[in-house]
Amino acid sequence: MAKMSSRERLLAAIEGRPVDMIPVSPRIWRYAMWKGLSKLELAVKFDFDLFIFGEGGLLTPLGDTYCEMVKTLLPDAEINITTRREGEKTVLSRAFRTPAGTLRDSIVQPDAGVGYGIAPNHEWLEPLVKTSDDVELLPYLLPEPALVRNNFDSVRRLQDRTGDAGLVAFRPMIGVDHLVVDALGVANAMIASIDNPLMLDRMVQIVDEWHMEIMKIVLEAGWKIIFDAWFNFSLSVGWSPEFYRTRVVPLLKKHADLIHSYGAKMFFYDDGKQAHSIGYVIESGADIIQTLTPPPGGDLDFNWLADNYGGKACLNGGIDTVKIRFGKPEEIESDVRGLMEILGPTGRFILGTSDSITEDTPEENMWALFKTAREYGKVMADKLYR
Repeated sequence: MAKMSSRERLLAAIEGRPVDMIPVSPRIWRYAMWKGLSKLELAVKFDFDLFIFGEGGLLTPLGDTYCEMVKTLLPDAEINITTRREGEKTVLSRAFRTPAGTLRDSIVQPDAGVGYGIAPNHEWLEPLVKTSDDVELLPYLLPEPALVRNNFDSVRRLQDRTGDAGLVAFRPMIGVDHLVVDALGVANAMIASIDNPLMLDRMVQIVDEWHMEIMKIVLEAGWKIIFDAWFNFSLSVGWSPEFYRTRVVPLLKKHADLIHSYGAKMFFYDDGKQAHSIGYVIESGADIIQTLTPPPGGDLDFNWLADNYGGKACLNGGIDTVKIRFGKPEEIESDVRGLMEILGPTGRFILGTSDSITEDTPEENMWALFKTAREYGKVMADKLYR
């Protein structure tokens, strides 16, 4: 088979066509930040297939701690923020005054690179939404969907820079479940699912309708791969398979149906346990599924996955980033070969990682991952498609 470009190789794997070698595409944004390099520069250095999403979606105050980028997008919300320092953290008290009332929350934002990693998540001391009345104020904190068009040029530039080195998906917003669970807090969201399901359903409805409008605009503009993240409703968080089946799956199917109606593909993301949810995700219509996390962080048995769901969607992931960070090169090489032997024959597989490769990962482990993936990926493809 003639040598493919990374773009051609990834598209073939997604669609279940023969490839010249099994593609390898890790999540690598943390490592890129640590090295001060772009993902494209790392793809050239380590020779992997770049499959990334462009950060062109609309922000909300839930994903923009200091509201530096989002404040101009919310004309009907007056934002007041006070801060104080506590050691290596900043505590923020935020107030969002809207025509219908005021929403307040309190956030701790750890400093980067001083014990909490290069890109630490913030944590809520006080959630934004506390009552059913608060839920009806949420639309004031959701920017007008049409504003997503202002971000198209930056993602197109990323797509142009990437060229044949890979694929760029579009992420319309941070994620429906991400926004809902962050606004309530994990424990409060779970309690609400039992004690006040109407409130939780109303929150999901507001956010999902907003998200669907953004997706329509993105799809109408011609984007062909939509990144749809769902890790806050992951079973790893503590949600039950029954909750997933009855409350999450209808949303996934609605998203997949919309995406497919424009001839585009749904790129589903969950970095947690997937053994009891991946079947639902595939049945909902997801075309690409990340991250296939193995034990101990996840729960997927890859032989079981291949036997039950191989070829039904493009599976992307599988290599444990903890192993890449702390393991020995020979362990990583063995994992790569083993995973390719199991999932390569499914015909729709992209070797990837359980999450982003982290800062402080030894370079010899990086080479063990990518050199083995390229060499054995060619061996496997020759066996499968010669």
